[in-house]
Amino acid sequence: MTRPRTPPTPGTLGTEPDASRVDAESTADSRVVPPSVPLTQQMVDMLRRVSLADEPQQVLGEFAEMLRKLYGTTGYLSLSTRDLPPGHYRITRQHLEGHADELTSERIAAADPWSTLDTMPLYHGGFLGDIVEADRPQMFNDLDLRGDPVLGDGLKDFHSLLAVPLFDEGHAKNWSLQLKHERGGFNESDLERSLMRSNLVGGTVRLVQTTKQLREAKAKIDREMHRIGDIQRALLPDALPDIHGASVAATYQTYDAAGGDYYNVHPLGIDGLFKGQHNGRWGMMIADVSGHGPAAAVVMAMMQSMVMCLPVGDQNPAGVLHFLNRHLCSKRIEQTFVTAFALGYDPQTGDIQYARAGHPPAMIRRPHAESPGDDAVEILSLEGVGGLPLGIMEDAEYENAQATLRERDTLVLFTDGIVEARNPGGTFFGEEGIRKALRACSGEATCFIDTLNAHLDRFQAGGRPEDDQTALAMRVEHLGQRPATYVADGGGI
Repeated sequence: MTRPRTPPTPGTLGTEPDASRVDAESTADSRVVPPSVPLTQQMVDMLRRVSLADEPQQVLGEFAEMLRKLYGTTGYLSLSTRDLPPGHYRITRQHLEGHADELTSERIAAADPWSTLDTMPLYHGGFLGDIVEADRPQMFNDLDLRGDPVLGDGLKDFHSLLAVPLFDEGHAKNWSLQLKHERGGFNESDLERSLMRSNLVGGTVRLVQTTKQLREAKAKIDREMHRIGDIQRALLPDALPDIHGASVAATYQTYDAAGGDYYNVHPLGIDGLFKGQHNGRWGMMIADVSGHGPAAAVVMAMMQSMVMCLPVGDQNPAGVLHFLNRHLCSKRIEQTFVTAFALGYDPQTGDIQYARAGHPPAMIRRPHAESPGDDAVEILSLEGVGGLPLGIMEDAEYENAQATLRERDTLVLFTDGIVEARNPGGTFFGEEGIRKALRACSGEATCFIDTLNAHLDRFQAGGRPEDDQTALAMRVEHLGQRPATYVADGGGI
C-alpha cells in the first residue's frame, strides 16, 4: 500500500494549509457558482422533498445529488463506528463514479444500513481505520491509495478526500467521506462547510429514522388497540333484548379504539343471570372505568366476567355493587376505580329498584299530561341513594332505592363522558344537555339516542371527545301481564 503523499499529519481544522492547499483554495474559489435563481430554486425544491421524506435513504440521496451538482464531488463513503471499539468500523454506504469492482461487492455496499447494521462486515485498520481512530475532521489533497488491506485498489483513482465525523450524543458515531479524482480538490473552507453541513444532514437523517420508527411503533400499537376494541365490543350486547311492554336503545362511542364504558340489559332467572327460567324481571347496568384506552378496556372485561358470575342472592342492585366492589378491591388495581349504576325493572308493575356507586343518577322523561298529544315533559332524577365508586374501599356500603315507572316514561342511564363533553369554548355539555335532548325527542328510546347524538355532535363542533360516551334508554310502552315464561317466586333486581 502506498500511503498518502501529503505531509504525515493530515490537515485538520485550525492547521495552516500548505502551498498545495493554498493553490487548491484559489482554484476552488474560482469554481464557486454565484447565487442564481435557478440554483436557489433547485435547493428549495430539494429541501421541500427532504421535508416529505419518510425514509432516511431519501434524505441522503437528495443531499448527495445536490452536493454533486454544487461542489463536483464524485465519490462518497459513509462509515459507522457506533458501539464499536476504537479503530473498528463498518462501511455502510458508497457511491463512487468509475468505482472499481472491489466496492461493488456485498461486503461493502448496503441499501438499508439502518435495519441491517448488525449484520454488516466489521473492519479494522487500513486507511479508513486510521481516519476513525484519529477522531477528528481531516483533509487529504494528494492521496495515492493502492493495496489497502481493506479497500484494496478500490480508491486508487481518487486523490482528494474530506473525512468528517458526525456527532450523536456528543460522540463521533458516523463518518462522512467525500472524494474527488483530481488532486488539490478541497480547501479549508470546504472542510469547515462540510463539517457543519454533514452534521446537519446527519441530524435530519436521524430525525427521519426516528420518525419512521415511531410511525411503525404507532401502527403496531394501533393494530393492537383495534384488536382490543374488537374483543371489548364482543363483550357488549350484540343486540338489545326485547323487554315486554318496552323498547330499548343504546349508543356507545369510545375515546380510543378501545374504551372503558360498559352497559348491559339482561334477564333475571331463578338460578341467576342468564340461567334457568326467566322470572320476568330485567337487570340493567351501566358502568365507567376511570381513564380510557387499553387499561380501562381490560378492567371493563373483568367487570363483564364478574357480572356473569353473579350469585343468585346478589341479584338486587345493592348486592350487585357489593359483589363487584369486593372482587375489584381484591385485585388491587392501583389508580383504577369504576363508577356504576345498577337497576332492576319489573315490566308488570313498572317498579324499579336501583343503587349507585359514584355514578351520575339516571333520568326519567315523564309527560306532564295524560293526553298523548301533550309533548310537555318533566325530567326526574334518580338521586335517592349513592355510594363510593367500586374498587376503592372493600367495606363500602351500597343501598337500594325504589321508584315506579309509568306508561310513556323514558328511563335514561349515561356515563360522565357525555356530561363532560366540551364545546370549542370549553363549556360542558352537562346534565342540562341531556335534559334538552329528552325534551326535544318524542320519548321513543331510539329517538332519544338519535337526538342525543345529534346534539352532542353539534355541541362538540367536530372536536374529539375527551372520554368514552355511552347512554342506555328504555321507553315504557305499556305495563301489565308478564310473558308466559315468568316464574312467580324469583327475586333479584
